[in-house]
Amino acid sequence: MDDKEYYEKIKKVNKDNLYRKINKNKSDKWKDFEVTGKLNKKDVIHDTVTALAESEATGEIAKIFSDIRSTMKIPILTSIWRILADSFEDLDSAWRSVKPIYKTDQPEAALNRLRSEASFPKLMPISLNEIEQFGVSSDDLKSATSILKAYNRSNSLNLLTLSSLVPIQSKKYIAYTPVKTNVLTGNIPRLLPREEISDSVWDVILKTNKFGTTGANSGIATIFRHLAYWPNLLSLMQVKLQNAQQTGEISIGARSVSKIAVEEGNRMMQLRDDIALDKISPFARNTINQYVNGPFRCSRIVNIGTALSHWLENAK
Repeated sequence: MDDKEYYEKIKKVNKDNLYRKINKNKSDKWKDFEVTGKLNKKDVIHDTVTALAESEATGEIAKIFSDIRSTMKIPILTSIWRILADSFEDLDSAWRSVKPIYKTDQPEAALNRLRSEASFPKLMPISLNEIEQFGVSSDDLKSATSILKAYNRSNSLNLLTLSSLVPIQSKKYIAYTPVKTNVLTGNIPRLLPREEISDSVWDVILKTNKFGTTGANSGIATIFRHLAYWPNLLSLMQVKLQNAQQTGEISIGARSVSKIAVEEGNRMMQLRDDIALDKISPFARNTINQYVNGPFRCSRIVNIGTALSHWLENAK
């Protein structure tokens, strides 16, 4: 089986199919992939490469995707919704569970708190001249910055609101003063499929993706794959993040993001739709739990993505 054939095959398997067999017979080029699925009763491993692409969504799933983008005011969907789309019922129920929260404007206020209070890593400065010397034009830089902002908003809001579905403890809801919504505009280049990314660039993506992890399979963050258009910029990011990893800033930042997400999830839990929540399958509940819990999943990507965005915005 060649790589293209393998890629097409794993896109078609459902979450109850032969994941073990497919993973065992992968070619060397695909050895770092894990097929999305339930490998045993305790472990659920997701690879966002195999999640449903927005462009491939049709019918009712496409309508829900559109509603999510419109409600959250985001140009793209991050992986959690595309993974949940393995089941229309789970996607529909999960979105119905959190959508009422967005009608209160409280997610925006929670996002404002996250951005203000979290201890995001302060990456070593870089100048616009240095960036240009690495072959990244001003237009490239603008596109890369737009991608980071889009993922940061989407990932952060998902983390905050989906945390309300798995609160550690119930707290009385106290409304924040509404803040202005940060609507993102601009064109985001399409997400490149694996076969359009060279092995050398893929290696940089994998190395960058390891920052903030425990060494366990935490999935390939789509935000890094979306930056594959600019390999030199990705390499620069890898160097800067390596320094932050060594100083412990990435770990500190991820834990602070996770702490705030838990607090905000507890605060907003009374705004969710409990009837819809009760309809979510155990598999989808576990998927959401894996996504929001602790500093090594979504929190690490919010942490790193925000740090990278600040780093580029401060370049002079």
